[in-house]
Amino acid sequence: MINLQSARSDTTHDQRLLDCRAEVEPALHQIIREAQQNGWAAAEVAMAIADAADDYILLLANRKTTAH
Repeated sequence: MINLQSARSDTTHDQRLLDCRAEVEPALHQIIREAQQNGWAAAEVAMAIADAADDYILLLANRKTTAH
């Protein structure tokens, strides 16, 4: 299980993004390591994660535009 710290509300948007990345990046590296143990290349895993993240961003953007 991923153990993440609570987001601080008293920081700037840019700092929140940096803090979030610092929190989730170790889990990302763990996913890549585990996938490599199952025969996937690190680049393949990174691309799959990036594609999934891109799809999720598009889903969130679509939800915002249709929520009005």
